Formats: sequence, structure tokens, C-alpha cells
Amino acid sequence: MKSLNVVIIEDEEAHFQLMKRAIHKEFPLASVDYFEEGYVCLQRLDEISPDLIITDYIMPGMNGIEFLEALNRENKDIPVIMITGQGNENIAIQAMKLGAWDYLVKTPDFFTLLPSVIEKVVRERKLKDTLGETERRFRDLAESTSDWIWEMDAEGKYVYSNPVVESILGYRPDEVLGKYFYDFFSEKEMETSAHTSLQAMAEGKPILGFDNCYIHKEGYVVVLEAKGVPFFDKAGNLLGCRGINRDVTARKRAEERIHSLSRQLMKAQETERRRLSRELHDLVGQDLSALKIGIDTLFDDQPEALPAMRQRVAKLSKIAYGAVMAVRDLAYALRPIGLDQFGLAQTALRQCEDFSAKTGVKVDFFAAGMEDLRLDSDIEIALYRLIQEGLNNVKKHADATDVTIRLVASFPNIILRIEDNGKGFDTENRLASAINEKRMGLRSMEERVALLGGKMRIESSPMQGTKIFIEAPCKGNNIGQ
Repeated sequence: MKSLNVVIIEDEEAHFQLMKRAIHKEFPLASVDYFEEGYVCLQRLDEISPDLIITDYIMPGMNGIEFLEALNRENKDIPVIMITGQGNENIAIQAMKLGAWDYLVKTPDFFTLLPSVIEKVVRERKLKDTLGETERRFRDLAESTSDWIWEMDAEGKYVYSNPVVESILGYRPDEVLGKYFYDFFSEKEMETSAHTSLQAMAEGKPILGFDNCYIHKEGYVVVLEAKGVPFFDKAGNLLGCRGINRDVTARKRAEERIHSLSRQLMKAQETERRRLSRELHDLVGQDLSALKIGIDTLFDDQPEALPAMRQRVAKLSKIAYGAVMAVRDLAYALRPIGLDQFGLAQTALRQCEDFSAKTGVKVDFFAAGMEDLRLDSDIEIALYRLIQEGLNNVKKHADATDVTIRLVASFPNIILRIEDNGKGFDTENRLASAINEKRMGLRSMEERVALLGGKMRIESSPMQGTKIFIEAPCKGNNIGQ
């Protein structure tokens, strides 16, 4: 233990000398100052700056209780040990209430006990200083951060809030304390996020990635990203939760703007694809078909044409037929003609059959619950493109022989599952390397699903095939109408 600076206030010098000897025996480097009166000691406290004061209760001029009261008036935060020749319980209680750190009676073993009591008080003071420094450090950080730091009890009532809450929600910390966290939620959040947060706390789980809509004091919506951890007593009982809320309103608005622009761009792309598909089919395709018919009937009124000429024209007819089919396939790829007429399920089935015919890969396609489901054209084409991109990935990368596709309406969502028996891949590394390798198939699918407001999960491992699970909302579409 480092050197101590101890002050002893005792009107009997003999007792002081015995106490000093007991202290030096355990703390050889201790500095001990002696005063017979408390008043004189008070005048020199700033000069001495003691680590500890030992004061007798009964002294001339000012007793020990009055000395403690004087210390409190002058805001002197110095540990005090009160000693007395009489074991008076009322004096002990009064002294402890006034801030005494310990109380000793001058029994026969008093001088033996004193060093251990001093050590205990010094240790507790050191701990208090450490905790105080930690608390100051926390408050400095809490008051300088731009995030709302909070703590709530097991019922969800705020018991602490840093001042930042006022700049975020318009409420002072004292206006927040004692209120439930969901008192500031929008009506929609009350029905969903409040229950989820309370359930997470009850189960002892951290609160991570929760984006909640709070209502500012002035009435507008503020989106806050919440992160928190529950804390417990020694018996494992939940005491509450503490965490941080970050204002992500601007970020969410930017993301929504980006999503809106992305949806508009995708819609413009599909509109342009539809136009090109129609022009290829109705103009170029028909012109090529007419050209082929012309070639095929070129010698109908010339029976005397040489066989070599007929053979050459037949080759030209075959080339024209190939061009017609190529234009047809291109137009169909740009915009499946049957999507508007026959719906998603039938068009996807035809796509799978064409894929099998061209690649030799067996595709088992099944749709359920799609017959009476009327989808927005944007969602319909997005789901079709997801199937198209999934098959494209199988063709380019999987080396598969079998593919299973399931398209199931489970209101309010549509479930799409694409599974192959190909060579698979390491999912952790694939998406990270996809950009560098310019392999954007899966990334493109993820972005399309995100624009639909859905979720996508990929399961794969080397030589174990690949499974893609997609869940997309129907978004207010009607069933059976």
C-alpha cells in the first residue's frame, strides 16, 4: 500500500501515541498529523490534504459529530473513522448517517483492530475513487456522444437517459424517466416492435438491429436503431436492459430514396424490354418470317429451275428460319409473351421446359396457390426474373443435372425455392469474391429481392449443391378477386 497521510484528532496525547505506534507498525511510511481540537484541524485540512481522519467523539470545543457536520458543510470528501470510549449505538448511527466510514470503540483490542480498519477504509476509498472515475468517464462519453444512451428496468421503464435524447426526440431526460420505452413509439410500432423487444429482454437476449419509429415531441416520426443488452442480479433474475439508440432517420430516407429510384429504374428497364420484345416479335420477326416464306415459294412458278439453285435456296431458307427462331428467343428473353396472358406459373413452367430442352438439365417445377393470386406486374416480372437468373446461374456455374423449383403462395408472402444438385460453393467467400470476378448473378438476385421488400437465404457447400430460399410479400394484392 502506498504512503498514507493520516490525521488523528484526540485530546489525550497518550492515546494518540499508542494509535500512532499501531499505525506505523502496519504502515511504516505513513505520515501522521496530530490535533487536540477539531476546529484547528479544519483550518489546516487544505494544507495537509489527508487520506484519512481518525477523530475521537468527545473532545473540547467541538465533538466528533459536530466535526462531521462541519466537514459536510465545507464539502470535504475525506474518509473519517469515529472512535469513542463508550459503545453508544445512537452515536454510531448518527456518525454513519453523517458520512463516517467506520466506528470503533476503545476496547482492550482497539489498537490491534485499528490498522485493519484503516486498511479496509483506504481500500474502500480507492474502490470508490475508481468507480467515481469510471462514472465520470461514462458521463463524459454519454454527454458528448450523438447517440441516445439509456437504461430501463425489467418492465421497460427508463431509469437513465443521457441529455442527447432531447436533441433526438425533443424530450428532456427527466421527461423520459419513469416512462415505458414504447410510450414514444408510433401506433404501428406499439403492435409489433414493443412485444418483440420485451420478449427479447425476458429471454435474456440482446436487442440488436431493431429499427423503431419514435414520435418526436413535435409530432413527426424519428427512426432509431436500437442496440441493448439485458443485465441480471446474482440469482439470474432480469434487472433491466441498457443500450444505445442511434438516429438513422436520414439514412433510412436515403435508403428509401435509393430503393425508389432502383424500382423506377427496374420498371423502366422492363418497359424498354417489353417495347423491344414487341418490336422484335411484331416487326423484325414478322419480316424474317415473310422473308422465309418468300424464299420457300421462290420457285413455285418455275418448275424448270435447276436442282443446284433449289438446294442453294433451301440453305437460305434454313438460315432465315434460324434467324426467325433467334429473334423469337431474344424477344421471349426480353419479355415473356405469355406472362400477361397466362400468368406467372404457366410462363415459368414454359421457361423451365425450354431450359431443359436447350441444356439437357432436368427441371422439376411445381407451383401451388398461384391460380387465384393476382399479382402486380412489377412483382410478377421480378419473380420471373429471379427464376430466370437462378436457372442462368445453374447453367453457367453449377454443372448440375437436376433442378427443383417450387413457387408457393402463402399469403401474405410468396415462397420461391430453387435447388440444384450441382458442385455447390462456399457461401462465405462467394459473395465477397463475386464483384471481383464479375459474377453478379446472386448479387443481382439479392438486390431484386431487397427491392421487393423480401428476404433471400442461400445454403451451399462444395459438392453438396445449392439451395436458394426467397420470401417476397404480395404487397396488398388480392386473392380471388
